Amino acid sequence: MNIPNPIELINRLKSEDGWFSKANQSNLRIVSGMVLFGYVTIHFMNHSLGLISREAMSAVGGWVHWFIAFWPISIILYGAIAVHVGLAILRIFQRKTLRFPAKEWVQLLLGFALPIFIIGHVMNTRYANAVYDVNASYDYILLSTFYFSPFSAYMDTAGLLAAWLHGCLGLHMWFQAQPMYRVKKKVRLALATVLVPVLALTGFLSGGRSILPLAEDGEFMGPYYEALNVADDAIWDMLGSDTQYARLILFSVIGLAIIARIAMVVFSPKTDKVTIDYIDGPKVTQSCGATLLEISKLSDVPHASVCGGKGRCSTCRVRIFGDITSLEAPSEAECKVLTRIKAGDDIRLACQLVPSTDLKVMRLLPSDGAPPKLADLAPAASGREKVVTIMFADIRDFTRISESRLPFDVVYLINQFSKVMGDVVKQNKGTVDKFLGDGFMALFGVDGSPEKGALNAIKAADIMTTELQKLNEKLAIDLDEPLLMGIGIHTGSVILGNMGYGASRGLTAIGDTVNTASRLETETKIQKARICISDDSVKIAGLVGNADDRVRVSIRGKKIELDVYALDNTNELMAAGKTLEKAGEI
Repeated sequence: MNIPNPIELINRLKSEDGWFSKANQSNLRIVSGMVLFGYVTIHFMNHSLGLISREAMSAVGGWVHWFIAFWPISIILYGAIAVHVGLAILRIFQRKTLRFPAKEWVQLLLGFALPIFIIGHVMNTRYANAVYDVNASYDYILLSTFYFSPFSAYMDTAGLLAAWLHGCLGLHMWFQAQPMYRVKKKVRLALATVLVPVLALTGFLSGGRSILPLAEDGEFMGPYYEALNVADDAIWDMLGSDTQYARLILFSVIGLAIIARIAMVVFSPKTDKVTIDYIDGPKVTQSCGATLLEISKLSDVPHASVCGGKGRCSTCRVRIFGDITSLEAPSEAECKVLTRIKAGDDIRLACQLVPSTDLKVMRLLPSDGAPPKLADLAPAASGREKVVTIMFADIRDFTRISESRLPFDVVYLINQFSKVMGDVVKQNKGTVDKFLGDGFMALFGVDGSPEKGALNAIKAADIMTTELQKLNEKLAIDLDEPLLMGIGIHTGSVILGNMGYGASRGLTAIGDTVNTASRLETETKIQKARICISDDSVKIAGLVGNADDRVRVSIRGKKIELDVYALDNTNELMAAGKTLEKAGEI
């Protein structure tokens, strides 16, 4: 067995794919965080038993103390604390910019505030038990907190809340890309961030209130002091002194970390620079050591990154022009993503690439991938009947397109499509009623006449086909084949009103017209056309269609057949509309 020498160990630690690679750091952060979150959850559940009785809380607390004190569990717990705190500090020093998202700043500040809040509690329980053999029972904790030192109740409460919120934010950022997590996310968020800590704190408070009368009872306090196992009152003075030293050390470490981070910025080499020439953008110069994505952010260069720079998607990828042999080889995590999307050797992830020489790059995906916002709608009272035009649009074969893609890339693609088509609908006085994964439903004529609504919907369909071609050109590097779309349009009477409950309440339409428009969108596959418009919509819009494009179709769920225009575009219809408009007929 070959044992590596110290130099080899150091080189491995420094290696991108070594023990401290970004992927391993992320895995260690997640595992250690889950251990600590589990520890906090056990404490919260134990505290909540105070709602039943102080005896129940104390009895279960004894088992919890025994479990945590079991030396393998203690090693895992304290190891997780050391790893988690160490990686948090390391991450701050690794990043060349402190431009974190707001939620990451909140999580970071909560994490560093946590030891400040709970150090007194730790010193008076685990430390007192380990060093001075104090029996840190639940009764001891309750009396120390609520009777002997009431101020510590506020510190402990703040510590509990900081620990819980820090953990919940971490879980949220870890799971936010999972589709199942997004279902009823607000319900889970309320349960996690409100219900659990409320139960724990109210249980802890109930236990404290129940023990206060006993603090004046000599029959209770006599056996309590005997079980406490404190032979000399000087122990309390020594414990207080140790706590002050611990606080001094803690604040010194935090202060030194802040000073070191400031010094890192002030005294970092000013001459060690790299120049990035964006083919479709500016040429910028930044200090070495930052990732290409961080350089873009520092230079205010728009750069797509759906996963936030964690190497879990490919939206930040770039093409490198020139010699790529001077670049560090991709890490294992980056290789997995690049292999998944079948990228060439000249394609790299900006969030993982750390340039050491000047580069010429091209961002492969546009940076305007933010999800579209639904138009603000005027509230409708209890509902009203109105003739409107309903449009359904859907990406063809999207399941097949998405099955070979990373989840973040699928989200990015849908957002790109939704933004472009949503803008077209809005520009033509329509309203997106709801997005349906890879498609959407839109309303036209809500606030205007049925004639204008139908005409605007047909006009929007024509523009949407053109905009889809532009989107395909824009995303050509990311698509194996162009996106295809089916559009169904029908006009008729619907019930229009605010429907739903709570935050999901909004203006929508229900009725047979909606179902028919949806069936027409499906009919585009059968007719091998891009657009299917009912004859009713064409007539109400005041247009004249070509009889050769008109077909009679059976709509599932309807007894009568429907005349439909199956088209690839609405150029002829719109041309007829312009002629009639000039003549003043519409």
